[in-house]
Amino acid sequence: MVMFVSISQASDHLRRDNNADDCDLDLKIKAASKSVYNYLGATRVAELVDFDSDGEVAKDEYNNPIGVPEEIQSATLIILSMLYNDREGNDFSNGKSSPRTGEIILPRIVLFLLDPLKLPVIA
Repeated sequence: MVMFVSISQASDHLRRDNNADDCDLDLKIKAASKSVYNYLGATRVAELVDFDSDGEVAKDEYNNPIGVPEEIQSATLIILSMLYNDREGNDFSNGKSSPRTGEIILPRIVLFLLDPLKLPVIA
């Protein structure tokens, strides 16, 4: 499974001070990473991100992803924050979520970060 940020990076971003819900956080990191992956597309992600021989995101000795553009990591952390802070999906069901972009719903700030990384569409 693709993970563009580590549990340590996510914990820092969320300002967590314990690891009681690491399993839940791991799940949400994977979901947030997959959202970014789906938005950019497999081909583009393969061009932008360093993968190891097992097809996983390359990691350093502290298990932090390496070779992942900062925009991808930032976008992943923003989506993760939304998933983590709105665990029941209330903002989504009450219409407070971001506008629909094609078939993918992402916050505007995430689009701001990721759109420059997408390949241009030639008509």
